[in-house]
Amino acid sequence: GCPTPMGVKGKKELPDSKEIVEKFLLRRKFIPDPQGTNMMFAFFAQHFTHQFFKTDPKRGPAFTKGLGHGVDLSHIYGETLDRQHKLRLFKDGKMKYQIINGEVYPPTVKDTQVEMIYPPHIPEHLRFAVGQEVFGLVPGLMMYATIWLREHNRVCDVLKQEHPEWDDERLFQTSRLILIGETIKIVIEDYVQHLSGYHFKLKFDPELLFNQQFQYQNRIAAEFNTLYHWHPLLPDTFQIDDQEYNFQQFLYNNSILLEHGLTQFVESFSRQFAGRVAGGRNVPAAAQKIAKASIDQSREMKYQSL
Repeated sequence: GCPTPMGVKGKKELPDSKEIVEKFLLRRKFIPDPQGTNMMFAFFAQHFTHQFFKTDPKRGPAFTKGLGHGVDLSHIYGETLDRQHKLRLFKDGKMKYQIINGEVYPPTVKDTQVEMIYPPHIPEHLRFAVGQEVFGLVPGLMMYATIWLREHNRVCDVLKQEHPEWDDERLFQTSRLILIGETIKIVIEDYVQHLSGYHFKLKFDPELLFNQQFQYQNRIAAEFNTLYHWHPLLPDTFQIDDQEYNFQQFLYNNSILLEHGLTQFVESFSRQFAGRVAGGRNVPAAAQKIAKASIDQSREMKYQSL
């Protein structure tokens, strides 16, 4: 292999990645996003992209477990059929759920036997099980997981009323396709629209391609994964209703979601500003290890220099 990303050119010794993070990337003082991006956007980005950004830690940064390479909603339904089946109710096309404080939330790891990543001290009743194993990390991700769980089961109810003769499998698969369509519509017309910063209206209209013959296969590049490290979006603290949570209080703490409820989460994160991504010096201290790992892995994969 080439000694550096630029072949034999360039410096033989690259600067220490920890030093780069501290000098160029680490936040001194929170810089809000000038476009007014809020925390609903930040968590949508994290939730949405983790259906195709799934680095395989066993094989290294150049390998992915996300074999769908695109918008298949595997972060809601599971990457494998086994995981999907464990999350499904097998009645009326629905996903498993539980009722807490009169509201629908994801089922527990105990109820589903689905593998999730939680530290050992998290009590059983707070170990929610969803399609993506890392979504226990922050309640902001579990907020979106809960929104989509409720939406899937709502769509199932509508379809069953329209098509009472449909079996569980058809109701499930059709609801999944509808949610994929809803996701793409939100991503193009709201998410990418906001990112673009332009008044030019983006539109998702799948009917344009009905009955068209076309060959297209999506592929998620490793560079795209690296590019999407938007940790500057994260604030120093998370403000929900009139309470403030730091990273330590927020991580792996689903009790916050139950305490405030989904509606309050959405209202609060709609109001809270996210950080500015471009321009450097805005990565929160809590995410500096991730920034360093990103540089180290990019070097390991011999990316071209900027």
